Amino acid sequence: MQQKNSGFMDKVAGFVAGKGFYIILALCAAAIGVSGYVLFFTGNEEAMEEPLPIVNEEPSVTTPVALPEEDVQVPADAPEEEEADQTAETEPEEEQPASQQEEVPVAAAPVAESFISPVQNGKVLRGFSGDELVADETMGDWRVHNGVDIACENGGQVCAIGDGKVAKVFHDQQTGYCITIDHGNGVVSTVRGLMENATVKEGDTVKMGAVIGGGGNTMAVESKMEPHIHLEVTKDEELIDPATLISQIQS
Repeated sequence: MQQKNSGFMDKVAGFVAGKGFYIILALCAAAIGVSGYVLFFTGNEEAMEEPLPIVNEEPSVTTPVALPEEDVQVPADAPEEEEADQTAETEPEEEQPASQQEEVPVAAAPVAESFISPVQNGKVLRGFSGDELVADETMGDWRVHNGVDIACENGGQVCAIGDGKVAKVFHDQQTGYCITIDHGNGVVSTVRGLMENATVKEGDTVKMGAVIGGGGNTMAVESKMEPHIHLEVTKDEELIDPATLISQIQS
């Protein structure tokens, strides 16, 4: 048995010493080549998967890009914008044209509660005729008499028949110098045949009994009568008999 083993080993030793040496050397070289191939390609894959960071020694410069106006978003809490908005809201409104402004109401005339004769203790020369025709001495015809004639000497005091506001001071060719007073509640009085120098002007507020002028006998259409003044009264723009308002006047 020992002889067989020793013979086998001799054969192996002989094989290795001969061609076997080169075969074993070739196998080792092949094994080394395969190992190097595997290491080379697996190492490259890991290198490709996790590249090493590149350090740039120079600082990078970023050029700002201008955005269009619609893309710019302003923070909601920007104080300057809020102040601008508040300033815009508090700016005064433009003044409206005069035609669009509210009209200032005109003060109404004082309302008279009672009335007196324009000439104290004056005698009634001719009363209110309404629709009835009466003889006219000056004109020489028949006509209606739309007021009351009250005797008053030239320069005699003529008073407001009630509280009111002077609406007109004017001259009429037929009835002389005249004064119209608005007494409120639609009552308006006009005294005709006055002197030129009235003591009131348009817009004045007067009290009952205040002197507004003097008798002057300036009525051309009643010049043949004795000196007097002519009193007319309207209610809601309709002529009425002054005696309905003034108890002192008896037609």
